[in-house]
Amino acid sequence: MHDPSNSAAGKFSALRDLATPGRSVAPRLTLVIAALCCVVVTIGAVLWGERYAAQEVEARESLIGHDMVESLDRVLTTVRSQRRDALRELVGQSCAKVAMRLAELETYVQYVRGINLVDHNRLSCSSVFGPMDVPLSAYVPPRDTPETRDIIVNLLAGTPFQPGTPVISMFEPTDIGSGVQYTIEGIYVADALAHGIRYGAQQVILLMPGSGVLNDKGEFTTAIKAPDHVGTRVHSTQWPFSVAVLASDGLVTEMRWKYGLLFAAGAILVNLLIAAIALLALAPHRQLLAAVRRGLRLGQLYVVYQPVVEMATRKIVGVEALIRWTHPRWGTVSPSVFMAQVERSPLLSSVTRFALRTAAADIAQRTDIRPLRVAVNVAPMDLQRKDFVADVLAINHALPSGVTLVLELTERFLLEKQSRTQAVFDTLKANGVLFAIDDFGTQHSNLDLLGRFPFDYVKIDGQFVRQVDKGGAALIKAIAAVAKHFGMEAIAEGVETEAQHAALREVGVPFAQGYLYQRPVRASELFVEPEPHMTTTRL
Repeated sequence: MHDPSNSAAGKFSALRDLATPGRSVAPRLTLVIAALCCVVVTIGAVLWGERYAAQEVEARESLIGHDMVESLDRVLTTVRSQRRDALRELVGQSCAKVAMRLAELETYVQYVRGINLVDHNRLSCSSVFGPMDVPLSAYVPPRDTPETRDIIVNLLAGTPFQPGTPVISMFEPTDIGSGVQYTIEGIYVADALAHGIRYGAQQVILLMPGSGVLNDKGEFTTAIKAPDHVGTRVHSTQWPFSVAVLASDGLVTEMRWKYGLLFAAGAILVNLLIAAIALLALAPHRQLLAAVRRGLRLGQLYVVYQPVVEMATRKIVGVEALIRWTHPRWGTVSPSVFMAQVERSPLLSSVTRFALRTAAADIAQRTDIRPLRVAVNVAPMDLQRKDFVADVLAINHALPSGVTLVLELTERFLLEKQSRTQAVFDTLKANGVLFAIDDFGTQHSNLDLLGRFPFDYVKIDGQFVRQVDKGGAALIKAIAAVAKHFGMEAIAEGVETEAQHAALREVGVPFAQGYLYQRPVRASELFVEPEPHMTTTRL
């Protein structure tokens, strides 16, 4: 349908670059790549948003946890530091003697329910009850009462006097088996933990190794039943406890929406950028197709014909219809610039119909050469169109007597679309349409095609013809012999010299076309002078 021999003489260079193999990307491939990039960006934004939201939730949990740890550190440190020396001086003295002083000192120590003096591993004097005799193990588990002077802190479900009320027991030894024991109200701890709920926590719990856990509601759970992991866990660097914070569903939802919308907006902007880049990349393609569509409507496109001659007589036996385009501003535009893009676009059906109808009308009205074969190139997408067969049959039936329609296809396409192509072959061949395989021997040479598809002609590519008089005759002779074996005729393309003509005739090629005989012209200008002293024959 097109011939790259004509040149735009440097005009419309951007569009030529777009059509140059290796420099351009098929529009569909560009759109597919852009769409895939948009999908990847969208999925990435969703995943990144989810991850960022989870990080922000964890950061909020950590912030609440650090605040709670800081508050509880302050509670324990305050209890230990207030009136510490005065209390330690009372250890080992008679309770009757120091009970009033102990009760007085207890009023200066915040957060405690009571302070007890310990002697011989027994609580002997209480700031609340006075003299008492309770084993230290009721407040400090035996495993935590080694011979050490370190402060021991335990979380208890209750005391012997108030078994159902959780407390924190702090024991500071002054000697082996002696010291000061503080009972810290669990309600103070629970109140401190409850502040975390106000900042978006669903649950805040205090954990002490080997003791248990206390939640923000003041409920105690033994260490055995304590959860292994709740949200984000923050450890105190001063005391043996940690605080675990679990974010509320509301906070999680808020963060997901917040960062989901934020990253979605970012993804939209990136996708718009990708779309803009894709549109810019396709702008020359769209501009070219719009110009072709306009040129088709305004009559800028036309068809010229290059004769196919009989080698023995040089008589015209056929023509190849070639699309040409003369633009009012760009001048003559080479088919190599626009046809490659047209063949990959929906505009192809209109251009193919134009070529078929114009060729049929020109041959019927402007030539009297009979019989005559009219060859029109067919693009890969043409054979996939549902209305292609109907278009061809309509033109074929309208051709005058003595004119035969020939469709030229490339072997590359036949290798890829065998089943569909075979059905088209069968239908059109049954209605008298002939077929030629174009550019045979280049890129995807496959002799098996000649046996699988009912071609009528094999067109030998011009690159082989140019070597026919320089030692390349054997290859062309072989191609012509194979074609003849399958009942086909060979046509040599690109014949430019008398030497090539003579060599082709010598090896038995029956038909040829090229500048030697005539350049592509309008139908009314077709002529070829028969070779002198030869009798005309017709096939």
